Amino acid sequence: MITRGFRSGDEVDVRRICVATGDAGEHSRNILRDPELMAHVFASPYLALHPELCFVAESSGQTLGYVVAALDSVEFYHRWEREFAPRFARSHPAPPLGGGRGEAERVDDADGQLRVLLHRPRTMLLPDTDVYPSHLHINVLSGARRMGVGKALLRVLFDTLAAAGSPGVQLGVRATNASAHAFYRAVGMTRLPLDEGPAIRFGCPLGR
Repeated sequence: MITRGFRSGDEVDVRRICVATGDAGEHSRNILRDPELMAHVFASPYLALHPELCFVAESSGQTLGYVVAALDSVEFYHRWEREFAPRFARSHPAPPLGGGRGEAERVDDADGQLRVLLHRPRTMLLPDTDVYPSHLHINVLSGARRMGVGKALLRVLFDTLAAAGSPGVQLGVRATNASAHAFYRAVGMTRLPLDEGPAIRFGCPLGR
């Protein structure tokens, strides 16, 4: 198994894995009418705006998993709204809502919630961006878990973020995803407080 930086031809594999694991490690079709929405929100913006912070793991030419990240979450979400979201204005319009955090939860169906996030990504901004300005998403195929793939991906990402000057990285994960919680603790991340929504946070200081 090797980890390497993102290449232009990797987008199909990254999107495929994102869709195949988007429901807490299971296929996104379990929760979405349009499973590609998962990749539109949690993979493609990072590939388009921060390809230097995207890494893949592969074995015998097969992609096993990936990690994507943003160095400065505030700046990243602003760029997303300006440069990425407009391409979906016709194909995946956002439900008509007001502003503010938590507005995706006010939409009844999962597809609509993801369309909100696609166009209003700043609603995903996590707290404590002064301490943990970076954030990440990681997905590994079910057959490649517990083989060190996720740890290897996070190791190279953490080193890259630290070298770029980030003091810390964080992520959000479902409160019910116990296996993910155990994995994040195993790689040295600590649970952080989160006041609202069906998710919890894990964070890791960098460069110390």
